[in-house]
Amino acid sequence: MASWRLYCPKCGWEGAGEEYYHKCPRCGAPLEIRGTIPRPARPVLGEGHTPLVEYSGVLYKLEYLNPTGSFKDRGVSLSLYIAKDLDYRCVVEDSSGNTGLSTAAYAAHFGLRARIHVPQTSAPSKLTLIKGLGAELVIHPTRREAALAAERESEKCFYVAHAYSPIFIEGIKSIAREIREPLYPIVVPASSGTLLLAIYRGFKEAGKKVEIVTVQAAEAASLEQYITPKAKIGGPTSKLADALVYKDPPRIEEMARATDVLVVVGDKALLKALKRLWRSGFIVEPSSAAVEAAREALGLNQALLVLTGSGLKTPGAVEESEKHLNRVEA
Repeated sequence: MASWRLYCPKCGWEGAGEEYYHKCPRCGAPLEIRGTIPRPARPVLGEGHTPLVEYSGVLYKLEYLNPTGSFKDRGVSLSLYIAKDLDYRCVVEDSSGNTGLSTAAYAAHFGLRARIHVPQTSAPSKLTLIKGLGAELVIHPTRREAALAAERESEKCFYVAHAYSPIFIEGIKSIAREIREPLYPIVVPASSGTLLLAIYRGFKEAGKKVEIVTVQAAEAASLEQYITPKAKIGGPTSKLADALVYKDPPRIEEMARATDVLVVVGDKALLKALKRLWRSGFIVEPSSAAVEAAREALGLNQALLVLTGSGLKTPGAVEESEKHLNRVEA
C-alpha cells in the first residue's frame, strides 16, 4: 500500500499513490497530502535550525542564515528529496530569485538538471548565483510569463511550484517546531503565502494558538480583498520588495484565515526599516525589512519577526534602494 498520496479538497480527486502533481489534474486547485511522505534523515545542506535572536526586546528568527540565504531552503530541500525518490532526472521552477536559487543549489546536490524561469526584474546578483550553480536560466518579461513557461515543462520535469505544492509547505512547517511556544505575535511577510501557511498549519496541528501579523508589499497586497489593513505605510509603490511580487496566490482564502492582522508596506517604509535592521547587524534583503516596518507601524515592543532573505545576495541593497527612491521622488 502507498504510504502517501495527493488529493484535492475542492473536487475530490485522489491520486493512485506516491506520484506527484503540482496541482489537481482535474480542476487545477492546490492539492494536499494524505499519509506520510518520506523525509531525509538529516538536513540536506544544513537547512533549518536557524537562530532566534533577541534584540531590544524583540525576537528575530534569522531565516536568512539558511544555506542559500532564505527560508525557501526548507521547502525546496524536501521537494527535491521527493523528486529524487520518485526518480525524476530534471527539475523546473519559476521564481523572482530566492526559490530559483534554492532550487539550483539543491538540484546540484541531488544530481538533477535544473531549469529556472525568472522575471526580468530579478536581482542580477541572484541570477549570477543561479547560473553559477549550474542551472539553466531563462528570463521572461513578467513573473506570470515565467510561471506559465515553467508549467509547460512540468510534464517531463519535477515542478517545484512553491505557490501550489503541499510538499513545499510541509518542508517549511519545520519553522513552527523550532519556535515551539508562540509567546508573542509572529510577524510574517507574505507573497505566495507559503511561509504564512506553514507557520499557521504548524501551530494549528500542534494545538497551539498564535497571533499572526501578515505583511504584504503595496503593489502585491492580495489579501486586501479579504481583510482591511490595520496599517498602510510607505506609499503606493513597493519596487524594493522584489521577493514579494506574487499577486494571485492560489491559497488566498486560507491565507486570509491564517491572518489576524494585515499590514501593507511601501518603498519609503521599507527603506527606513532596511536601514534600521542593517544598523542593528541584521544583513537582510529589502523584502525582509517589511516585517520590521510593520512592527514599527503597529508599535509592537514584543513580537517575533521572521527575517526571510539574506542581504549578502544583494550587497548594495541600502545604497541602491536610496538611489531608487531618489529617482522616483525627483
